[in-house]
Amino acid sequence: MRVFNIERCSTEDGPGIRTTVFLKGCLLKCRWCANPESQLFEPQILFKSVRCTGCGRCLETCPAGAIYYHPDYGMITDGNKCSMCRQCIDACYADARVVQGEDYTVEELMEVLIKDEAYYLASGGGVTFSGGEPLLYAPFIKKCSVLAHKRGWNVLVETCGCVPLANIKEAADDIDIIYCDYKHFSEERHLKLTGKDNREILSNIRWLDKNFKGEIFLRYPYIPGCNDEVCAIERFLEFAESLEKVEEVVFLPYHRLGLDKYKGLGRAYEMGDMESLKIKDLQFLKEYEKKYRIKISVQ
Repeated sequence: MRVFNIERCSTEDGPGIRTTVFLKGCLLKCRWCANPESQLFEPQILFKSVRCTGCGRCLETCPAGAIYYHPDYGMITDGNKCSMCRQCIDACYADARVVQGEDYTVEELMEVLIKDEAYYLASGGGVTFSGGEPLLYAPFIKKCSVLAHKRGWNVLVETCGCVPLANIKEAADDIDIIYCDYKHFSEERHLKLTGKDNREILSNIRWLDKNFKGEIFLRYPYIPGCNDEVCAIERFLEFAESLEKVEEVVFLPYHRLGLDKYKGLGRAYEMGDMESLKIKDLQFLKEYEKKYRIKISVQ
């Protein structure tokens, strides 16, 4: 299981106090992705410019010549040349270079999760698997979920839905809650925005609606200029209303919190200078509750 971040004592990724485990690798490449370091399966080195002192030791140390200076992004690592020897990380006194993607066994991850067990049990919390796309690691999710349930924790998975159905079937019985994203109703538009069409995603959501025993929430990242048109929102709500198990949908306002990560990976940010939205900016969407028989929230 390849992990790029573990966030302890989280209260935003499900009920109670939780540990959120972010897994590396995703089959989508959403233009607005807040975790660009999650997209590739391979480990990467993320440069944090605010920590860099400009000493140049990383350049001098790298045996592969993979590090170069970019005038906009700083000391960037060329992933095609980097051998992940980590010599540049050891040489950086300022901790400006961070590996994104560490391998864990189920047992190693459980050792981390158990540290906050008292909080889970006291608050009705547990573990959330996010990403990237966690269901690409279905065997590991299943094993961790079984162990979590034995200890009285609940398990939540955040998924984009773009995974083989076999993966979902393997892990579904041991998951309590699923947050599934929905980006756009149009196959063509979905392809343009994320790199893949939405057929597999919609099919998987329908399967979950008929077969998943836990709770399902559909989430809609509200991105101006991408999926904010009235027809897109109404088609989403019509789809959600057609499902038996989905009682609530969540709209997620666009934000720019991942901008520095793009810079740290030497990547351009496709959303340009578009400003972040606030929760209050999307409150008008709750008016749709008058038309559709489904609860609408904004987070």
